[in-house]
Amino acid sequence: MNESKFIPGIHNYCDRWCERCYFTSRCRVYVKLNESDTEANDINNKKFWDKLSSGMADTIRMIYEDAAKHGIDLDKEIKANEEEYQKNQEKTEIKLKESELDQYNNQYMLLAREWLKKHEHFDEIRDDALQKAELGLGTEEEIMNHLQTINECLEVINWYLFLISVKFKRALSGKFEDDGWEEENGFQKDSDGSAKIALIATKRTFDAWYQLFELLPKEQENLIPMLSILQKIQKKGDEEFPNAKNFVRPGFDEGL
Repeated sequence: MNESKFIPGIHNYCDRWCERCYFTSRCRVYVKLNESDTEANDINNKKFWDKLSSGMADTIRMIYEDAAKHGIDLDKEIKANEEEYQKNQEKTEIKLKESELDQYNNQYMLLAREWLKKHEHFDEIRDDALQKAELGLGTEEEIMNHLQTINECLEVINWYLFLISVKFKRALSGKFEDDGWEEENGFQKDSDGSAKIALIATKRTFDAWYQLFELLPKEQENLIPMLSILQKIQKKGDEEFPNAKNFVRPGFDEGL
């Protein structure tokens, strides 16, 4: 495997849509997951994890022995750290629930899921298009293009349906827990990177819904709330993360 071709960290700030990505050959995670000899990988992975497990047990034992020599109760220290971590997590969860941006995301998912469930089988939309063809209101090619565009819009909407909320939650959590270390040490903020992905996904989702708005006149009244809430998400996301647009994602924003 030629390691020099890979872009370090490119998988950290992508939308996980490998089928639509033009950097798959330069993504170490994608290449590793798609290696051809699956059976051999399974065998090798088992050997790797067995070896790692054995080595880990020895390492843990040595750490405990060394800590005891220095009068440190490691179990007590671990418990204290876990309790502190749990308290911080609970504080973050409360802030997330109070966040206007998170509330907008929840509203959008509820509206979108209801609409998608109602149109799950695509029957009404297809029948309407075919009826137009029978009435001579469009050529067969135009009707097929119409249906294909609708299907592509639905693919985009479904792909990003949960990702927007997940990425914004990660971004907000990072913002709430920010101790300034990243900036002090010259690193980009992970929260800005996560927010950038969420904002990109929001924009693409809005564009897909807007196309459906134009293609499905009968559904316009039902789609207006979707477009409205997505605009609120975009605006609030920009307000919460003003530097997200400047975050440079490895590969995607480097002109490689």
